[in-house]
Amino acid sequence: MVLFLLYSYLKNYTCMFEFNAHLDADYINEIYGGDLSIVQIMFSSFLEESIPVWNEMYDKIVSKNYAEVGRLAHQIKPSFSMVGLTFLHPKIQAFETFAKSGPAQGELLTQYQQIAVDVNHAKLVIEEDLKRMEDYV
Repeated sequence: MVLFLLYSYLKNYTCMFEFNAHLDADYINEIYGGDLSIVQIMFSSFLEESIPVWNEMYDKIVSKNYAEVGRLAHQIKPSFSMVGLTFLHPKIQAFETFAKSGPAQGELLTQYQQIAVDVNHAKLVIEEDLKRMEDYV
């Protein structure tokens, strides 16, 4: 009984962390059950794996390797939702579809740059919340 009460308290304690307003906190808490240690792993993984792939897409656009751009967009698309950036998922989906359609280089680059504004801001938000989580736990 004591362990159950302690677990309940700790579980509620981890859910008290306030995520940045740009993140879908309800979604994060739902999929990770309020476990900040898992959220930290996912945030770190997003920064270490997904952001470099996003940046790599620029070079693929410049070299007109649109099939690879589409493949890379598809590869990282789920990671945006997994860190609470649910608003970016449909933008990445549309970008992936557009890249696979064989667009003009300028059009694809323009769309990439527009989304990059959101991705770069999201990266800062994830970095800040990751730091706050490390200080919190």
